[in-house]
Amino acid sequence: MSTTWRLTNRIKSLPFNRLSLILTCCLLLGLSPVGAQGFVVTGTVVEGEQQETLIGASVVEKGTNNGVTTDENGRFSLSVSAANATLVVSYLGFDNQEIAIAGRKELQITLGENTALLDEIVVTGYRKEIRSDVSSAISSIKSRDIEKLVVVGIDQVLQGQAPGVMVTQVTGAPGDDIAVRIRGAGSLGNNNPLYVVDGIPTTSNLNMFSPSDIASIEILKDGAAAAIFGSRAANGVVLITTKRGQPGETVFNFEAYTGIQQPVGLPQLLNAAEFLTIRNEAITNANELRNPANRLPTYDPAILDTLPDTDWLDLVFDPAPMQRVSLSAMGGGEQSRFFISGEYLSQDGIYQGQSFDKYQLRVNGDIGNDRFRIGSNLSFSVTERQVINSSGDGFGAGNEPSGIRYTLIAAPVFPVRYADGRLVNVSSELGDPTLFGDGNANPLAFNQNTDWTINRYRMFGSVFAEYTLLKGLNLRTTLGGDLLFERSKLFKEQLSPAIYAPTSLNEGRIFNQTLVWNNSVNFERTFGNHRVSTIIGMEAIQNHTDYLGGSANNFRRTDPLFRYLDASIPAEIGNVSASGIATEWALLSYFGQFTYAYKRRYVISSAIRRDGSSRFGKNNRWGTFPSVSAAWNVSNEPFFEAVDFLSSLKLRASWGQLGNQEIGVYPYSSLVSTGDRVYVFGNNQVATGSNIVEIGNSNIRWETSTQTNFGMDLAFGQDRLSVTADVFRKTTKDILVRVPVPQTGGATRPPFVNAATVQNEGLELGFIYNNRIGKLSYNIGANFTSIRNEVLSIADSEPILGGFGLSDGSLTRTEPGHPVGSFYLWQMLGLFQSAEEIAASPFQSQFTQPGDVKFADLNGDNVIDDKDRQHSGSPFPDFSYGLTLGLNWGGFDFSTLVQGVEGNDVYFLYGNFAYEAQARGFNAYRDILDHWTPTNTDTDIPRVSIDDRNGNRRPSTRFLKDGSYLRVRNISLGYNFANLLPNKQISSLRLYFSVQNAFTFTNYPGLDPEIQANTNDTQGLGISSDLAVGIDWGTVPAPRTFTTGVQLKF
Repeated sequence: MSTTWRLTNRIKSLPFNRLSLILTCCLLLGLSPVGAQGFVVTGTVVEGEQQETLIGASVVEKGTNNGVTTDENGRFSLSVSAANATLVVSYLGFDNQEIAIAGRKELQITLGENTALLDEIVVTGYRKEIRSDVSSAISSIKSRDIEKLVVVGIDQVLQGQAPGVMVTQVTGAPGDDIAVRIRGAGSLGNNNPLYVVDGIPTTSNLNMFSPSDIASIEILKDGAAAAIFGSRAANGVVLITTKRGQPGETVFNFEAYTGIQQPVGLPQLLNAAEFLTIRNEAITNANELRNPANRLPTYDPAILDTLPDTDWLDLVFDPAPMQRVSLSAMGGGEQSRFFISGEYLSQDGIYQGQSFDKYQLRVNGDIGNDRFRIGSNLSFSVTERQVINSSGDGFGAGNEPSGIRYTLIAAPVFPVRYADGRLVNVSSELGDPTLFGDGNANPLAFNQNTDWTINRYRMFGSVFAEYTLLKGLNLRTTLGGDLLFERSKLFKEQLSPAIYAPTSLNEGRIFNQTLVWNNSVNFERTFGNHRVSTIIGMEAIQNHTDYLGGSANNFRRTDPLFRYLDASIPAEIGNVSASGIATEWALLSYFGQFTYAYKRRYVISSAIRRDGSSRFGKNNRWGTFPSVSAAWNVSNEPFFEAVDFLSSLKLRASWGQLGNQEIGVYPYSSLVSTGDRVYVFGNNQVATGSNIVEIGNSNIRWETSTQTNFGMDLAFGQDRLSVTADVFRKTTKDILVRVPVPQTGGATRPPFVNAATVQNEGLELGFIYNNRIGKLSYNIGANFTSIRNEVLSIADSEPILGGFGLSDGSLTRTEPGHPVGSFYLWQMLGLFQSAEEIAASPFQSQFTQPGDVKFADLNGDNVIDDKDRQHSGSPFPDFSYGLTLGLNWGGFDFSTLVQGVEGNDVYFLYGNFAYEAQARGFNAYRDILDHWTPTNTDTDIPRVSIDDRNGNRRPSTRFLKDGSYLRVRNISLGYNFANLLPNKQISSLRLYFSVQNAFTFTNYPGLDPEIQANTNDTQGLGISSDLAVGIDWGTVPAPRTFTTGVQLKF
């Protein structure tokens, strides 16, 4: 139906037409000609035991590319060259069969199960293994688990799908980053996993790939599984394998959907009348403690007739369209195979001024024979993102002011426009700062005056060659690369002397080039009851990154045609600047892996990798990362035949060491900045000076993570119910931390030293149940993860502070005995109810009044001061979980995905405004109407006052909230009309309706309980870490998205 994929005005017709032309040309090039046919044969393909039909079985005329796949009833129809032709019939998990037609027009073909093939194939690094021979902790996600999800990037696919994997959005803005943590935070620095796409490693920008191209995702979680990747695997490894062609006729897949995103969970703010009432009461309470000369008058309610009642949230949040179109073709013959796909995605943000567009083209293919084969996996993508900062408040290096924060604090009496239609830029233009605000921006003007675009162009992939030297002995060489060009442009038009002053333009260019060369020898043979597989190889990785930037201030013309550096009119030479730098790093590696299996009962595997990294000093550049694992397939023992209630049982154990080299490029070397100082000597001779920006440490070495894992895989009721359980301990030693330098060292950043140890202990459970009742087939999946995080030691260093909120100092403190980024706060006991209670309590302030917050005196000195702060909570959940349900009946299908966390704490930093009546004229939550008064004492919101003389707003458990939530991520309902169509060339025509983020159940008061971190939390140190996770400055929430779409296969 046309409305299913009808594109709105948001999609520019020209780019879409270009994409369609490109895809059409590529698909036509991929089509293989078929010779003349003269005999039509039809038939059914079934499996041997239950005689159930096999859907998607490949039926190919031998020696040609002419072939089809069976439909939903296991039927096929194929026109062949002659009545005596031979058919090759294949299906994953079954033995191939060659069937001589011998003039027959109708065939019944029965395939027998191949037990070895039926065992699931798992990608384990540089090779594949059957699931029964895997002795380490690996979770798998297949394309069937993805195809009904409406997601933008590959990283979102992981959410709620696998135990031990925590996926958190940074904000709900389109194109924003996703944080992925595998088995907890093991470092005080970078905790991001390594992604390997078709054998090529990467660490970022996963939203530039297409989820529709995924064949499988394997998550290597323990030390034994990930050790083959050595120094880059301490945070886990995500292996992504994209689709490839299969022998047979060309199969096309077309998918299109259109959707509407809606803002949900927006808070209720005070309206104009409520705001004025709270202001008057807050002024009255403050005046009681002020000198008469400093007292402020209250406002006459009659002025409401002259003031607006602005709903700022309604002005900046709107339903937003989202569209996606993808088309792919796959096919091939005995000698060659291909897979070609293209994708266009357009997503507007629910917050004004945000958007994300993506164009992507993939070409995978190979050609050859049983002895020699060459191929490629290539992806080309372009993204364009329009940005309005969605978190934080602009404090800290590189952190821009936040549009959402301006929206939340803007007073409802703050008019949007003047009488002549011009926008009011900032509240200070209106006069009274106590009523209108003290200079905060009009959110609409802020959004309009921010022109921020980030464009990325990427070519990613590899070419490879494989040669079979002997039976089971294969040689492979792969040459790959990741070429990423980023262009950013931020134009800020002045709003006031305090915001965006003066008008400025910042442009940046980044070219990141990573080249990978991998060579390996793989041997795999079975000798009677003995199966041996091994791989040895080397890998060389080289990265070169160029950074180029320019900035200028003061622009006479500010319309888009003049937003270029040459259009500026700088007041002085210092208002124009240019910068450029290049960085390089390299990694040389040798690796090996060996697996031995006996009678498919006993498995032992070991791996080792030796890495040399340029990121370390010459004395510590090489590291060795070994692992060993073993498995016992108990269900293959003769005695197990007597066990009726279990259909399979495997026990696993593993140990391994991994490294982390994501510590910056030059931490071993001091960084010197030149040209920052200019000196004039005699005879007017000018000389420039240099200063040390960062002190290096030539003795730093690898962060090393040691993991021990014990696991068990069980199946019940003829494999209908599968259960996986793992317990693990991951201890990371020699973690790099910065040791403070004496004040005589100036503003120089301190050096890194190997000084900390962090431990994660956890339990992972996974369940999958599959069954059929008549025509109804269904599957239920569940996963559960519990991880305990603890810092064991930080040698020769003070506790590490993080989360620098407003002017109150840090919110988190990382030190031994507590989790990374533990909240360090004063303890709120309640509210003072009387002057007598204040007098009998430890001293807080000479101005403390009934209705103020009462804090705990933890050290018993009868004074509330900085010594009364303590560790009060963790941003990491006690446990996380995911639930999936799938139903199929006739042509109908239904699926849902539920994900949640329990027991984590979130510091609601925006509560400083939400529950307070500040002197600065900011708005608040409507909850503040339930504040303490002499007649309303049963509340936890203190009395209102424009002066915070008791320190009610200090960092305390008052703002520490339970961040637990349960979120229904996806609900999808579809129907396949293929059986109703007269055209049997169409094997599938599915129409569906889907809801993303359908419901969220939480007690958290913020816009979204799913909180990661923002730039404020690192205080400009330029590190990506978990030192301050779960601090909510106010963020754009994840939208609820309704989509309708079509999936067509022909």
